[in-house]
Amino acid sequence: MKKLYTYLVAGLLLVNVPAYTAPVEELDPSQLSLQGKPGHYDAIIAKLDNALPIVSVGTVLASTNHPNPGYNGPSNFVEDFTWDKRDGYNDQDTELWFPQGITTSSDAYDNGVYEGSDVILVSWYDNRTPTTDPGNKGVRISFIDKDTLTYRNALLVVPDDGNTPSFHTVKVHAGGIMWYGYMLYIVDTSNGVRLFDLRHIYEVSIGDGIGHVGSGRFEAHNYRYVIPQSGHYLADGFRFSFISLDRTTTPDSFLVGEWDPQGTSSRVARFEIDYTTRLPRHSSGTTAPAIELFNSHLRSTQGVMSILSGGKTKYYFSCSRGENANGHLFTWVKGEQDEAVDHGAILSRGPEDVAYRQQGDQLWTLGEWPGERPVYALKAGNY
Repeated sequence: MKKLYTYLVAGLLLVNVPAYTAPVEELDPSQLSLQGKPGHYDAIIAKLDNALPIVSVGTVLASTNHPNPGYNGPSNFVEDFTWDKRDGYNDQDTELWFPQGITTSSDAYDNGVYEGSDVILVSWYDNRTPTTDPGNKGVRISFIDKDTLTYRNALLVVPDDGNTPSFHTVKVHAGGIMWYGYMLYIVDTSNGVRLFDLRHIYEVSIGDGIGHVGSGRFEAHNYRYVIPQSGHYLADGFRFSFISLDRTTTPDSFLVGEWDPQGTSSRVARFEIDYTTRLPRHSSGTTAPAIELFNSHLRSTQGVMSILSGGKTKYYFSCSRGENANGHLFTWVKGEQDEAVDHGAILSRGPEDVAYRQQGDQLWTLGEWPGERPVYALKAGNY
């Protein structure tokens, strides 16, 4: 049962206001499974491979064209930076794009690097409405070179078949992302998880169009690189708001969770992942069953991660408190605590997805609101 408090505001008695925490409710994981089509676009991707130059993540990083200036956050931010802001370009303040998901090369490989580079990836969604507007550019991914603190944005696309293969934009919220080997996972709020294979990044011509625009020319809303969707996993009755990898379990696993402003349905599910295929572990065919399910009952959860140590699993939750207030960090130790512990408003405004970096024991997250968009790390062991 939720704790209730009574408040007196402006002379009015307000009752039955839920507290920030309530007992965590463990649920039957058999309620949830993912139904996969992991190679759904393979045939079209093979055609695109023949039509377009394929580049590596290293090539994208070698062409970074934006700086990540320092942020100078509070003392609990052990590392932090922000986005390019200059005449004619402004990722710090733009309302056209909102950053959401975060993952690092420590997720991709346990040695913390990808193709020799220390990398952070961040997803942004096009804030134009409605998404049916042909001008909506969908989702872009910032490839951040952590050594040089520079980045470049690339566009996510869905392959289209035809006499000449093409592609269109990915119009989802992209509230969470996870990198595992060469596979990039993007949550699709109402549907499940989309997969993007980083072995197939294409260089296209600079122009306003999208996909094949004629005469063998491909464009992507003035982005130089595109990443095509390779497949997906679908599920009903679950809101896919965020995702994170857990390399401390055996086998590796990942968490997906729900954003709920009231905390009524703030469920978190865990799935095992197969390091040989980079896909969720299947029970039969391409069905991946959840192995854990619980309801944290935390309001406005934007991200979750977990660390298994000494036989105990600790969960970390980033929870937003609106545009004008700092976010809260909560932790919960399964089997030891009835409810999550509130560590206070120690996050930025609008904290979003989280990712764990074993190198340095770091919890990485980011702020979404224009004007204050830090990308930053906290030391997980301090909480």
